[in-house]
Amino acid sequence: METIAARSVILERMPAIKSVLASNAADVDRHARFPSENIETLSKLDLMGLLVPETEGGAQASADLFATVLLELGSSCASTAMIFLMHCCAMETIVEFCSPAIRRPLLKDIVRGKHLSTLACSERGTGANFYASESRSAMENRKLVLAGEKSFVTSGGHADSYVVATRSIESANVLQTTLYLVPKNSTGLSFEGTWNGLGLRGNSSTNMKLASCTVPDDHVLGKQGQGLELEMSSILPRFLLGTAAVYTGIAVAALEQTVEHLKSRILNQAGKSLSAFPVLRRSLAEMKVSVDASRSLMFSAAAAWDQSGTPDLVSLLGAKYLACETSANVTRQAMQLCGGIAYSGALPVERHMRDGLAGSIMAPSKDMLLDLIGRAAVDMPLLD
Repeated sequence: METIAARSVILERMPAIKSVLASNAADVDRHARFPSENIETLSKLDLMGLLVPETEGGAQASADLFATVLLELGSSCASTAMIFLMHCCAMETIVEFCSPAIRRPLLKDIVRGKHLSTLACSERGTGANFYASESRSAMENRKLVLAGEKSFVTSGGHADSYVVATRSIESANVLQTTLYLVPKNSTGLSFEGTWNGLGLRGNSSTNMKLASCTVPDDHVLGKQGQGLELEMSSILPRFLLGTAAVYTGIAVAALEQTVEHLKSRILNQAGKSLSAFPVLRRSLAEMKVSVDASRSLMFSAAAAWDQSGTPDLVSLLGAKYLACETSANVTRQAMQLCGGIAYSGALPVERHMRDGLAGSIMAPSKDMLLDLIGRAAVDMPLLD
């Protein structure tokens, strides 16, 4: 867990980081471009090593600090926040499971802000079942050879390394997987298409092609056949908490914008601001209660993680579900309360709404989250 000094430094730097991200967010969204200057800001202000152990020069952030940072980033630029979240998920996997030969120099580059990593687990053929893979791996002449395609790879073509999931060597079972760390310059690695999504338009969530992609044999993360275990025990908890934070942040931003609009907008014929009307205050109150509930559940899950040292997967599933539902509902209410000025794009509310819609369909999707939570409630295993 981070020291008091490290936490203080990070929190002191957040206003400056938020200011840069917020100033670029509209342009990033408008042109669907990768927010390189935002990532550079995170690097210069020493945020890229947030989860790296203190012994390796990182912040070794607690779950609470991690959630706090992601919430603030999400309220400023959701695209940048999701890029950073995927980096953190990959970073934690590197910290815990990378071979000693490449771990230390790689962590050094991450801490210095010279290395951006990400995940490449999703596939079209397996949909929201991110833990399953139809991609294949083999060993040829002491090199790993990977073949297949990945979809929705955040930072695709921009990251320096990719945590890639494929079926284990010689396995035909889509659930018997292995994770590999694939450098960006690997032979046979390429990206195709451009990202033109409804929201999160700066993510570069493109398709990855592995055409006999070769990587050194020491780039296995963990052991052969351990992929599913690592995804469920390491990647998924971090992703759930981070996603809950990002989408709560989007809802916070929409709420704050709505408050400002209701207080400053004067209805001339009444001679009053919009905040003077009870029906509008009622809707605003509903938004606030929803945001407070999402924030509370998220930080409760983070606190439990910090206290026990082990993430409670069910509480994190619930935090992600509530945050994504809150983000979608609150941003829609914000559009209604802010009216035509929001619909025109003159306010960032319209961008928040589009960004906020992604959460419920992003794996684990809304329906999958509810099924997993329901399974736990009746003492069924999460995966059959």
